[in-house]
Amino acid sequence: MSKIQKQEYIETFFLDSIVDTLESQKLQNLNLYKGNTDSSHQSIIICTSTSSTQMNGVVKKLNELIFDKSNLILEGRNSSWMLIEVKDILIHIFTKESRDFYMLEDLYFDCELIYQHG
Repeated sequence: MSKIQKQEYIETFFLDSIVDTLESQKLQNLNLYKGNTDSSHQSIIICTSTSSTQMNGVVKKLNELIFDKSNLILEGRNSSWMLIEVKDILIHIFTKESRDFYMLEDLYFDCELIYQHG
């Protein structure tokens, strides 16, 4: 396996692990987009939480998954929209009301939807 193939495999495994973590925390309406050439992130995840407690639980689980905690950038703790940046992955977690209000999917209309759950 070449170095490039190995790196792609590691990145895919990491992304799959994050999606599995989000699904195991029972987040709803999870959409995974492949970033376009204008995006600074290779993957964008948008999902819905039922409460801020659930959002904080997701952060705890992601911290357990990520060995180097310095790579996790978090904004919006205890709000209706939490933004998490891990390496080249951007995760938006909304309450249902905030997701309906901001309609962030419209922002990523030109990105390829590669996975959808719920």
